[in-house]
Amino acid sequence: MKPVSRPKMLLASMLLMATAHAAKPDKTAIPAVKPGQSQLVILRDSVVNARKATYVYETTSGEPKFAGIISNHHKLVFDLAPGEHVMMIGNLPLCDFMKVTVLADKRYYAMVVSRWPEGFSLRPVTSKGDGYTFDNDEFKKAQQTTTLAGRAPDSVIKEEMKNAQESYQAKWEQWQNKVPEQRALLTLKPEDSAP
Repeated sequence: MKPVSRPKMLLASMLLMATAHAAKPDKTAIPAVKPGQSQLVILRDSVVNARKATYVYETTSGEPKFAGIISNHHKLVFDLAPGEHVMMIGNLPLCDFMKVTVLADKRYYAMVVSRWPEGFSLRPVTSKGDGYTFDNDEFKKAQQTTTLAGRAPDSVIKEEMKNAQESYQAKWEQWQNKVPEQRALLTLKPEDSAP
């Protein structure tokens, strides 16, 4: 039997490694925006409450709908119809809201802000302003280091939906009583799409 030359073995090893690497999905990659839809990407990368997962709901209709669970160093990606939406985040009964107005074929970002001892809020990422911006180092790091969140177990969803029904109305009224400047910080506008 003829021995295999060293260069051929090296080439074969490199091809195997390249194939194995190509087969692994990139868990940090965000899927493309679906035509005619908007996309909201929520990123979480924080030190405060790092070990505690939190829950995200869409409450646009006035009824909380479970949207996902997000733990630290993860991102959630939502397809939204163009228009106005209201997102809710928190471990109930503690929760906060963010109003979202989005345009078709655009991607938008929000960052999860953790507050001690167990509070969470969403903050829009914008092109300019005092909060998170697209050139902010914290946002850039979160884009690169967060991986796509998995699906929550059905048992968790069922329990959280029960809590959401009990807590939603009072918390939403509380949010609406914030002064306009506070609500503005918690609002994602159509012009806030990613560059």
